[in-house]
Amino acid sequence: MLTAPPPRHRPAHTAAACLVLHDGRLLLHDARTGRETEAEAELPSAVVESGSSFRRAASAALAGRTRLRAPAEHLVYLAELYAEGNRRTGAPARNLRVFGWRLPDRVAAAGAAPAGYRWVPLDRLGELGLDPAAFGRLRSLGTRLATMAEERPPPAAIERSAHRLIGPVPLLARPEAPAAVVVLGPPAVGKSTLLGRCAAADGRIEHVPDVVPVNRGPGRDDHLTRYLLGDSSAAFFCQLETLLLRVLQNLRTGQTGILDQDVHSSLAYAKALYLNGDLTVQEYEAYYRYHHLVTAMLPPPTAVVHLTARTEVLMRRLRRRDRRLERSFTSRYVALVAQCFEDVAEDLAARIPVHRIDASELGPQEVLDRFRRLLPEQHPPLPGESPE
Repeated sequence: MLTAPPPRHRPAHTAAACLVLHDGRLLLHDARTGRETEAEAELPSAVVESGSSFRRAASAALAGRTRLRAPAEHLVYLAELYAEGNRRTGAPARNLRVFGWRLPDRVAAAGAAPAGYRWVPLDRLGELGLDPAAFGRLRSLGTRLATMAEERPPPAAIERSAHRLIGPVPLLARPEAPAAVVVLGPPAVGKSTLLGRCAAADGRIEHVPDVVPVNRGPGRDDHLTRYLLGDSSAAFFCQLETLLLRVLQNLRTGQTGILDQDVHSSLAYAKALYLNGDLTVQEYEAYYRYHHLVTAMLPPPTAVVHLTARTEVLMRRLRRRDRRLERSFTSRYVALVAQCFEDVAEDLAARIPVHRIDASELGPQEVLDRFRRLLPEQHPPLPGESPE
């Protein structure tokens, strides 16, 4: 049932799922309960409702189906999979964004497996009679979760430590008015196209392009280019360099500017590099301390627009524009980056307005129309201009 995403368009029906691991065992539906066909391959999952997030939906699904309560920030993103529809049960085909949680020993000691579920050792998944693809996917995810749980704490744990270490940050001299709007999102989602069209249609608006250089030219050192060409040793310095450039970009942007990426974009990519294994625990911790310090001293934007799209849509657009340094991007990496942008946007939403636009089925003009419906409420009048 669980397979790699098919190459063509997938259904818009999207769900978040949670894989639970304890002592080398996965928590799966018990087929012996007769609840549904192929129940042993099912993970606790739920459709992501409007206004929610994949991470929160996965946490809620786990609590609703198993009574196990895992804080959303403790869930680790594992993969994006595809679940075929089931004619007998009426279950539709779904895109699944799978998260993992390592069950704490104290919780496991409190009782047996939840009703309707059983613990299945990773090395005995083959005895369940699963489709080979589903068996392979579950075992691979369980093994990856076990390794991550042992060696790499969730980013949220590192971030909490940095907050405790740094404490309250005093404000430095900074612009009185923040940038009006920041647009965040994964590569090829349409940020530059959107803002270029928006600025062309309204002379009041300044489109502030992303300042991070991808290639400075022959013979010039560029950590981002080196990383994208396969040099993982450049990942940490790439993130520090990017953070510095985007801090300067934020400080130089006035109230009528709309930023194409900002310091929070750098955080999303840093999370992705950490979860991808390109940053060590110590490197991510050092990066996040710098990020937390400088962003606490920056003026927050009036609003953030989180532009997103399904993974296969992003991959299709990446292939179409065919940039040399993006040719190595895999669907796994792009899905990971998209999830990290969602995590950053959700964290920002606790402090400032964040608007989400799913551009999967929208053309550039439709995205612009939706964006402009948000913009009048957020974009202030120019100096000397009276608000209507």
